[in-house]
Amino acid sequence: MLSRFVTLLFSFLILININAQVITGKVTDITGKPLSGANIIWQNTTIGTSTNEAGEFSISDLSEGERTLLISFVGFSPEKIKVGKLKHWTIQLIEDATLAEVNITAKGQASRFANEPAKVEVLGVREIQRAACCSLAGCFSTNSNVDANVTNVVTDAKELRILGLSGVYNQVLVDGLPLIQGLAYPYGPGSYPGTMIEKIFVTKGANSVLQGFESISGQINIEFHRPENAPQLFLNAFANSFGESQYNVNYMVKKAAWSNLSVGHLTLPAASIDRDGDGFRDIVKTNRVSFYNRWSYDNPEKPKWRTTIGLRYLSEQREGGSTRFDRDQHLGTSLVYGQHVDIQHGEAYTKTNFIIGQSSSLILLNSAFAQKQESYFGVKKYLGKQFNLTSALYLDHYYGSANHNLKVGLSHRHNKLREDITFLQDISFLNYEGTYLTNYDIPGLFAENKLTFSKFTILTGLRADHFAGFGWKATPRILVRANLSPDTDIRFNVGKGFRWAHIFSENANLLAGNRSLVIAKNLAPEEAINLGLNFVQTLHWNEINITISGDAYLTYFQNQIFPDYDTEVNTAIVQNFFGKSVSKSYQLENKWIFTQQFDVKLAYNFLEVYRVLEGVQQDLPFIPRHKWTANTSYSTHNDHWQIDLTWRRIGSKRLPSTVNYPDPYKQPSSSDPYQQWDLQLTHRWTNFQLYGGIENIFDFRQKFPILGYDQPFGNFFDPAFNWGPTKGREFYLGVRYSVK
Repeated sequence: MLSRFVTLLFSFLILININAQVITGKVTDITGKPLSGANIIWQNTTIGTSTNEAGEFSISDLSEGERTLLISFVGFSPEKIKVGKLKHWTIQLIEDATLAEVNITAKGQASRFANEPAKVEVLGVREIQRAACCSLAGCFSTNSNVDANVTNVVTDAKELRILGLSGVYNQVLVDGLPLIQGLAYPYGPGSYPGTMIEKIFVTKGANSVLQGFESISGQINIEFHRPENAPQLFLNAFANSFGESQYNVNYMVKKAAWSNLSVGHLTLPAASIDRDGDGFRDIVKTNRVSFYNRWSYDNPEKPKWRTTIGLRYLSEQREGGSTRFDRDQHLGTSLVYGQHVDIQHGEAYTKTNFIIGQSSSLILLNSAFAQKQESYFGVKKYLGKQFNLTSALYLDHYYGSANHNLKVGLSHRHNKLREDITFLQDISFLNYEGTYLTNYDIPGLFAENKLTFSKFTILTGLRADHFAGFGWKATPRILVRANLSPDTDIRFNVGKGFRWAHIFSENANLLAGNRSLVIAKNLAPEEAINLGLNFVQTLHWNEINITISGDAYLTYFQNQIFPDYDTEVNTAIVQNFFGKSVSKSYQLENKWIFTQQFDVKLAYNFLEVYRVLEGVQQDLPFIPRHKWTANTSYSTHNDHWQIDLTWRRIGSKRLPSTVNYPDPYKQPSSSDPYQQWDLQLTHRWTNFQLYGGIENIFDFRQKFPILGYDQPFGNFFDPAFNWGPTKGREFYLGVRYSVK
C-alpha cells in the first residue's frame, strides 16, 4: 500500500514538473554585461517577464503553438528566438546603429548580413585585415559591393562607389554621423586609418531616414573601436615597396563607468617614382598626422543614460605632379607643374541615450567638422573653408506585444562653405576664377516605424526637410523583409533621396586639369528614387555552409548634377539635368564556408548607368558594365597562419569623348578590360602579428594615364583620364602588437 502511494505521489510530481516547465536564460550585451530590465514575451501572447539585475529570467513554457520568444531592451535591436527543445538560453542583444554595433571575431564571420529590414553587410576586423587596408578606402578590396576609385592621378583622391554611381550619392558615416562631405569628401576616405576601424556597415539602396535625406545609392557606416572593448594597447607599423610607411598606436584606459580610447596615426611619404618616363610622379607624396580620442560613459549601477564623445584632428599634405617639382621654388608658377594640398581638419561628435521608461528613450546626436584647405594645381590656387554642424533629437519607443518600434524626432543641418579660386598667372582659356559660397540651413522632421510580425518586418520612414529657396522636400522610404525561414531572406526597398552638390570640393579633378568649366546658376538639389530587391539563401551540405545572395537595384534621377564632358571640346558643363538618367545594378554572390578555417567567395556585378540625350542612350564615363571578384581565405587550425587571395576582373569603361581633340590627344572610346591578383600572408602569435603581401601580383597598370602630360599648362591637360591601376605591383610588410 505504501509503495503504491509513493509511486502515485512520484508520478504526480513528475506530471506537475512536465506541465510546469520553465524556460530560463540570461540576456547580455555583446561584451557579456547583463542587461537588467530586458523584456521577455511569448510572441502573439501577453505572457511575459523581465530580466533581473544579473540579466537572468525565467518564463513558463507554452504547451502548444509556435513558441517564439521576443527579447527587447531600449537602445538595442530586438531578437526573436524559436525555443525548440532547449530550456536555457543565453542571448546577446545588439545595440542599434545609432549608438553601437556588432562584435565579430570568429574568422568564419569575418563578414555577415545583419538582422535588419535593409540588407546590411557587416565587415568585421578579420575581413578588414584580409588586405593591406591602411585606410578606409583600402578596406573594400575583398568586397563586391563597394569600389574605391581614384578620381585623378595627381591628387590620388578616392571616392567610394555603390551601384556604379559616383561616391557623392552614398552616405559615408562615422559612427552613424555625417562627417565626410563637402571639403572632407575627396580626401576623407584616405584619412581614416584602417586600424582604428572595428566594423563597417554597407547598405545598398534606400534605408533608414534617421541619418538624413541623402543616401541615394546606399550607405557606408564605419564604427571605430569602442573604448570598453578595445585592447589596452595596439601598435601597427607598415611599409611598402614605394617607400611609404605608416604607424598607428591605440591606447585604452578604463576607470569606473568611464572608458577612453586614444589613437595616433602617422604617414610618411613615398619616394619619387616615374615608370612611364612622362615626367609625372606615379605616387603622390603624402604626409599625414591625426589624433583621435573617444570617451564612453556607461554605468550599470545608474543605467539611465549612456554617452559617447569623440574628437579628431587631422593635418595632411599631399604633393604630386612633375618629378622636378620643388615646392619652395615652383609652387604656383608655370615653371614646373606641381600639385600641393594642405588640409587642416577638426571634428567632434556626441551621442547620448537617456532612458525615460522601460520602453522608451531619448537620443541626442551632434556632429561637427571644420576644415581649411589650401591647394595649388599648377598656377591655380584654391582656398576652401567649411564648417558643418548636424544635430538630431528623437524619441525611441517600443510598443505592442510584438515589440514594434517607433522613432520620431527633428534634425538640423548647418553648412557654411567658402571656396576662393585664383589664377596666379593669366590663363586665357579658363573662366571660373572667383568666390563660390555654399551656405545653407536645413531644418527637418522625421518619423520611422518598424512593425515586427512572425516572418515579416516592415520599416516605413518619412522625412520633411526645408531647402532654402526650394521649399520643403519629402523623403519617404519603405523597407520590407520576409524571413521565410532561418535560411531564407527576401527584402524589398523603395525610397527617395536628396543631396546638395558641392561642385569644386567634390570634383577635385576639375581643378587639377585644364578643362573649361560652365556652371549653371540656381543649381537645385539633386534627387532620385531608388528601388531594390534582394534575397539571401543559405544552404547546408554536411558541414559546409553555402550562402547565395542576389541584388537588383534601379535608380531614377529626377535631377542630377554630373559634369558633362562630351558636349563641348575640353569643357565640363555643370547644370541641372531633368532628363532621363538611370542606374541599373545587378549582383550575384556565392559564399562557401567549408570550415571555420577555409572559405571562398565569388561575385559578379552588371552595371548599366546612362543618360538619354536627344533620344540617344549614353553611358556615363569610367563605369564598367561587368565586374567579377573572387577571394579565398585559409588559416591553420590553431589560427597561427592565414593566407588570403583576391582576384578582380574589371570590364571596359566608356571614356569621355576626344573625337574633336588634336590627333596627339585622341583617346579610344573605351578602356581595355583588366584583372588584378592580390595575395597576403599573416602569422599570429599571442599578442603579435606579422603580415605581408603583394597587391597587383602581375603588375598590370594603365600606361600614360595623364592626357596632355607633355603640355601641363595647355588646353588638353587632364589627369582624370585614369581608368585602371597606375602604380603597378606593390609589396608590403607590416607588424601588429596588442595587449588585451
